[in-house]
Amino acid sequence: MVSLRYLDAQALRRALPMDAAIDAIEAVMRAAAAGGAQAPVRTVQAVTRPGKEDFVLVVMPGTWRERGAAAVKVVSNVPDNPLEGRATVQGVAVMLDVETGSPRLIVDASVLTTIRTGAVVGLATRLLARPSGDVLGVIGTGGIAADLVAGVAAVREVGRLLVNDVRPEAAAAFAERTAFDAEVVTDNDEIAARADILITATSAADPIISAGAVRPGTHINAVGNFSPTGREIDGATVAASTRYVDDIDNAMEEAGEFLLAAAEGLIPAGAEGLAGDLQGLVLGNVPARTRDDEITLFKTVGTALSDVAGLAAAAAAAEAEDLGVVLS
Repeated sequence: MVSLRYLDAQALRRALPMDAAIDAIEAVMRAAAAGGAQAPVRTVQAVTRPGKEDFVLVVMPGTWRERGAAAVKVVSNVPDNPLEGRATVQGVAVMLDVETGSPRLIVDASVLTTIRTGAVVGLATRLLARPSGDVLGVIGTGGIAADLVAGVAAVREVGRLLVNDVRPEAAAAFAERTAFDAEVVTDNDEIAARADILITATSAADPIISAGAVRPGTHINAVGNFSPTGREIDGATVAASTRYVDDIDNAMEEAGEFLLAAAEGLIPAGAEGLAGDLQGLVLGNVPARTRDDEITLFKTVGTALSDVAGLAAAAAAAEAEDLGVVLS
């Protein structure tokens, strides 16, 4: 009999440490290439709120046949939530058993999202960043930032951490509590000029760094804005980089960095403007960095393959270690 288990935030983190999450996402990418894992384009619905940013509802299904997992994540994205002490992303994720159809696992979707996004960034960084760089810049120190740093730290040594946020107190608090040697740098362009690896994780609709600020050889992980009309990275920087995404279909719907740069005539439209996706990088079918002075840009808008990978790995660990609560 398949039991239904609930993992709160603490139990989920025990069941899905960053190294395991990165391994699971790499494995699901290989499975997807062989037809054993699938994730359709997610459903996104925006609700206008007078005087506030839109409420965005996102529904993301996916399956991984080898692990017997079918999953769906239902989340809200409310960019102004942190101003009132709430998480930007909230919701639930459920995994069902493919053989029986029975629900097997329920977790907090916001925690799953931050862990798997950190793991996706970690995997992309392992495949694209220069091995020697040890200065990590992070612009945007909201709730997801700690997992983004953890993802990079799982694959590269972080000797120095540079942070900034539109809320100075948030950047200062993040620098104070992180285990890394951290420095608050209030100029985003200075972070871009000093970092070997740069993470942007904001809700900004307009570019947060200036054209030409990113130095040659930098690897950029653009994590924030997933609106087709907004972007964190300017068109000139996008055009000067070698461009990758986690999922091409989702990116062509939501990655404003690429859609706007293409509309401005700076890069080819559609998939022709990209070097490839995460699956291709994992399989070695897509060329990765070829020069030390190359700027590589990885844009993640999210894919349910990452969610089902994280849920499958967490379910196996939770059952083996008897984590969480078994529901009747």
